[in-house]
Amino acid sequence: MGILSYLAENFSMVLETAGVHAGLSIEGTLFGALVAIPFGLWTYRRPGVRRVAAAVAETIQTIPSLALLAILMIWFGMGDTTLVIALFLYALMPMLHNTVEGLLSVDPALVDTSRALGMSSRQTMWRVQIPLAAPIILTGLRVALVTSIGIATVGVFIGADGLGSIIYGGMQVQSAPQIFAGALPAALMAIVFDGALAFLSGRTKRRRAPGRVPQPRLAATQETVKGDGLD
Repeated sequence: MGILSYLAENFSMVLETAGVHAGLSIEGTLFGALVAIPFGLWTYRRPGVRRVAAAVAETIQTIPSLALLAILMIWFGMGDTTLVIALFLYALMPMLHNTVEGLLSVDPALVDTSRALGMSSRQTMWRVQIPLAAPIILTGLRVALVTSIGIATVGVFIGADGLGSIIYGGMQVQSAPQIFAGALPAALMAIVFDGALAFLSGRTKRRRAPGRVPQPRLAATQETVKGDGLD
């Protein structure tokens, strides 16, 4: 039986499993983003805390996925929850690193200009630094999500759902078509998500003209001055 024959006979099952795989990968990555990006914004001006956090995140990244899953399985048991926790941990490093690097890449002159125009530190962060750093932050998200899709296939060894179950089933019966039927959707999924985020990152970069600093809203003040009886 070839891969096309296997897919034709098991299309609905493969499609459903691919959907579960994508959901688990996205869930773990988004949890990582919800922690890593705000933490990166907070540690941006705290070099000491940033170095410690980066060291911890990088250490987690060096642990082989199967070993980390085995460790987490002891604490959280088998299943999807343990896999999502592992994906969350692996997503921290690329997004924390890229969030900080994105903010550091913003030209200090733009920050100084925005402050001279009357923006507060918070306004400068949200209206100047984060928009300009967004493409680099999105690159971190791309790396984290593609990594999650690959690691999620190993989740079968701790009882998690996903395309790894099809791959492992093919290994058990030594069926190359079944192995490819699980591997190819995972590869295509990674390519699609990577391309979509790359497109979004490119649009974000193009929408921010270099050297452009959002102007504070002075219209109300100007109207007040005009109406203060100076004529």
